[in-house]
Amino acid sequence: MDWMQLTLQTSKDQADFVSEILVGLDSVSVTFSDSQDDAIFEPPVGSTPLWQHVTITSLFDLEVDQDHVGHVLSQICNIDQINFELLKDRVWEDECKKDFHAMQFGQRIWICPSWEDSASLPDDAIVIDMDPGLAFGTGTHQTTDLCLQYLDANMPVGYTVIDYGSGTGILAIAAIKLGAVSVVAVDNDPQAVTATINNINANQCQDQISVIHTQDEGQLDKVDLLIANILANPLVGLCEHFSNLVKQGGEIALSGILKDQLPIVLEAYGEYFETLEVEKKDDWCRVNGKRK
Repeated sequence: MDWMQLTLQTSKDQADFVSEILVGLDSVSVTFSDSQDDAIFEPPVGSTPLWQHVTITSLFDLEVDQDHVGHVLSQICNIDQINFELLKDRVWEDECKKDFHAMQFGQRIWICPSWEDSASLPDDAIVIDMDPGLAFGTGTHQTTDLCLQYLDANMPVGYTVIDYGSGTGILAIAAIKLGAVSVVAVDNDPQAVTATINNINANQCQDQISVIHTQDEGQLDKVDLLIANILANPLVGLCEHFSNLVKQGGEIALSGILKDQLPIVLEAYGEYFETLEVEKKDDWCRVNGKRK
């Protein structure tokens, strides 16, 4: 089905009001996005912050009276600059495929979607079969990249591993394919648990990876490596818990940390872990070390 797509610019303070007006004008959807690359990282729980400058994209039926919509927005919202354009129907699954191709991490790891032929990859490639989905972690974000780089450079051969905050299960699968003997993948999002199960099945790792929701975590055995790609504040809050899950001399790799959050993470984990090292990519950091 084709649509008429309206795009306009507004401020953070006015965005919700403009959205209500658009819905009243029979818009079938309203989307907010950042107008000026003003990223918002790790907002407080329960909050839904907006950017200072907001782009609103709204869809209408083809028969929408564009002049009427423009007049209402001008009179009520004082917005005169709007743009209507025809949005042709597409096979959106195919549109996604255009932007997601096989990606390499480190020397060996490749993430390969189902629509590409893994036979074209290098002979020594460690291939993870994975399509993009709703859960976080397909390698495209810097934090996942940092974790995959760590696993590639520090192959967990013979290790027992916990992937805490598993998302898609990409790190759990990578650990197994790089030599780990077993992995427990933990997440607090039911959608992520489902995504992890689906992906480990697609990669034939179901006999080596256990997947659990945090509410069913219970008493986990200590492991040789705990890897957690979440966010700085949860990492600090889970510090003591993580320290109890890692064997003496075992390793930890933490990601999802912004540069200005490094001090609080290093201070918390320095009590339990030694030889803490930091690896950076853009605004993001990974911290790894050994259990005292």
